[in-house]
Amino acid sequence: MIEALSTDVLETGTGIRILPSDIGPVIPVVDIADRLEYSRSAITKAIRGHEGKMSPCKTFLPLWTPGGEQQFLCLNRTGIDYLLLYIHPSKSRMSDDEFIDFRRGILEKMSGNEIQEPSINQELLQARGYAEACNQDPAAFQAAVFRKHNLNEFADIVRPAITHGETGWYNVTQLCEMCRDDALAGHPERLNAYLKNHGYQYREQGLWRLQPSGEIHGKEYWYEAPSGHREIRIRWQLSILYASGLLNEVG
Repeated sequence: MIEALSTDVLETGTGIRILPSDIGPVIPVVDIADRLEYSRSAITKAIRGHEGKMSPCKTFLPLWTPGGEQQFLCLNRTGIDYLLLYIHPSKSRMSDDEFIDFRRGILEKMSGNEIQEPSINQELLQARGYAEACNQDPAAFQAAVFRKHNLNEFADIVRPAITHGETGWYNVTQLCEMCRDDALAGHPERLNAYLKNHGYQYREQGLWRLQPSGEIHGKEYWYEAPSGHREIRIRWQLSILYASGLLNEVG
């Protein structure tokens, strides 16, 4: 929701968001309109009436609203400076002095590059854009955002379920079948311990979880038993046997 992105960034008011963009720090025009209690249509008219100057100063950013994602017109510092010159304070709820103080405060904040850190919602939108650019599954990119913020329960939901039998991936029992070492062949619990001792996974509440080095060769997924029980498991690429020093034991 859009409220989750709001922050107090001005000493003289609230509800103004300063966000990063490809044209530098920007502010959504709706924030200016709402803060001034100024007609949004009048502000839009002022921008369109000076399109030559305003065009390089504006961009559109996707933001969340109660109705879903929408594109919002945003202006950088120069655009805000122009806008506050084009609109008349008499049409806002502010006195002339308050309007001048507001203008000074907002321009000082933007000059100081006090950019609001992207919210999780904003990062999720960016992740989806990256996935589309790479022709990849957006859920995997968005799961990475949730894991970055230690929200693994959400990452597990958005990430598609996978199975051991997917081509190119193996469970520990299948890896054991490829080992010629009698100490490991047929003993998945020993191979699990081996991978743990070499820093590829760890034990958490009875479940194996990936260490950062293990994420190069393995992926976690939700396994659902016929009974309906669900738990996190790990699938591995064959490269884990090579990386963990078992190269000579595989055929």
